[in-house]
Amino acid sequence: MNWSQDLGGIKLGMRRESEAPEDIVLEFDIQNRALLKDKPVLKIDVVTQRLEDKWQGLIFKGGNRATKTIFKGTLPIDTPRQTFEIKNQPFYDFKGKEIESFCIAKLSHAGATGEQRVPNALPYPVSDLNDATGIVDPEDTFDPSANFARLTKQTKINTYLLQLLLAGLAAWTLHWGISGEIWEWGDGKDKGDSVMPWIFAMGFMVGGIYKVRQNALSKYISIDKSKTSRLKVEPGKTYSLAEVMDGEVEIDIEDALFRIVCCNRERYQYLQTQSRSRNWVSMHRDFNGHVIYERKVSRIAAGSRLADYLPKQHDISFDVMFRNLYPQALVSKTYGVSIYWEIQVIHDELVDLEIPIAGIDRDWPFEHFA
Repeated sequence: MNWSQDLGGIKLGMRRESEAPEDIVLEFDIQNRALLKDKPVLKIDVVTQRLEDKWQGLIFKGGNRATKTIFKGTLPIDTPRQTFEIKNQPFYDFKGKEIESFCIAKLSHAGATGEQRVPNALPYPVSDLNDATGIVDPEDTFDPSANFARLTKQTKINTYLLQLLLAGLAAWTLHWGISGEIWEWGDGKDKGDSVMPWIFAMGFMVGGIYKVRQNALSKYISIDKSKTSRLKVEPGKTYSLAEVMDGEVEIDIEDALFRIVCCNRERYQYLQTQSRSRNWVSMHRDFNGHVIYERKVSRIAAGSRLADYLPKQHDISFDVMFRNLYPQALVSKTYGVSIYWEIQVIHDELVDLEIPIAGIDRDWPFEHFA
């Protein structure tokens, strides 16, 4: 065990029991025997922050980090050497490409205060910090024209009607702006005040025409994402592809690759500056990516349930995820290390689909990964 520096008469160490790795065991080495009467107050904070060379802002620099108190209380110290246990704490020392996490202990007694960072290592070797973009977000090579041509007649009609509606609104808005010469100033009328809303409305409608068609490309399968979301995967168990996903198939599909992947995420905030506004925006970086499963399905018939054509063998194991990923340790929704896995449907001619399962909304047991 690595000990902290002197906190003002006490040194503090952290370790995890192999039988209960989710619990932190604190050990105290009391250098100042007078503390046995003082009943010192200990506070332990977990800090997750962006690496200091990536901090943003001056006034708003507090947005670069988040903290969580995992213990605060009077220590029942009556012997020079003793232990204390904090239950269900997933936090550990971590330093990635964007963030770092660590524990700070603060000891107060008889008007004195000591504060030190306390080593809190993982109970197993660290994993790969390399970027996982190629696994989690592979290049989508598809033919937009061929994809749209294969969609059902009703989907095409609905897409055309919505595009026509947006085009009509864009034409009317364009005519209104030009005929009113809204960019002109004069006669005491601030017509120029309408220019920016007009430009925004035009951009929204023209962009919407493109977006409607792009969204239509993915409608060759109506995926039931709730089935995957309800699945609670565990180590040592196996699943079939038909169990983990389902949906309605709109067209005949040949040679689709079904793949399950996982990774860790460094979660942090980025100070976004637009015009005169500055806002902290949630960001993440994927790392430590792994392929859990992949299987090509030769044919899926139009109008069928997806699960009827997927393999029924229990050959999917998530042990790769539990064995290789860092345990989830989130100080807040925006700062920390999280877990992520997804199902991918990959096709050479059709746009790829995915079912994301973000760990930020889930309670992943620390002991499953340690």
